[in-house]
Amino acid sequence: MRLHRLALILMLPLAACLDVESEVTIGEDEIITADTTMVLGRQLFDMMQMMGEQGAGLCPPDSEKVETPESVSCRTTETMTIDDAMKEAEKAKTEDPFFGEMEFVRLDDERMKISLPLDFENIEGKPDELDASNPMFGMITGGLEGSEIVMRFRALEVESSNGTISADGTTVELVIPTLEIIQPSGTLPKTFEAVLKYRDCGFFGC
Repeated sequence: MRLHRLALILMLPLAACLDVESEVTIGEDEIITADTTMVLGRQLFDMMQMMGEQGAGLCPPDSEKVETPESVSCRTTETMTIDDAMKEAEKAKTEDPFFGEMEFVRLDDERMKISLPLDFENIEGKPDELDASNPMFGMITGGLEGSEIVMRFRALEVESSNGTISADGTTVELVIPTLEIIQPSGTLPKTFEAVLKYRDCGFFGC
């Protein structure tokens, strides 16, 4: 997934429900495909449209969109090469301290390590609405009860991870209650980490 979109997801839980499911697949051809579905409360979606290009980035014009009076569902599919993902990760680390611990690292011709930050205590620039001193804070947090952010990685094999690895060993996921972003409980790891084998080069190498 494009990392600027990840930043928006992690920074944007406001007074409306926000469910996100993102599956990132690393192919043997070194192409990363990110399939992301977001379900936003109608109030939040309308608010984002008034934020210009940054807000529209959550649900771009080419996304698969389903609208109801209560919510808007946006599905996007994006691709990039492993090399492009590594470059974007390095750029994000220099632009936002929150991404300082993020890693997209090629370990060899078959494997890569991904590490995504989850230290929500250290997100800078949270809007006032996310401050417990705000009288609306209770309404905001109540609106997020039950909402989740699901991050999932898929490859030929998940060699190791601090997430939940599937029975067939090809997928790992971490489920984050959206409320954790504004009320961190300290129960999440500091990062979501996985070592993924995306191809098998065999005895003679790739």
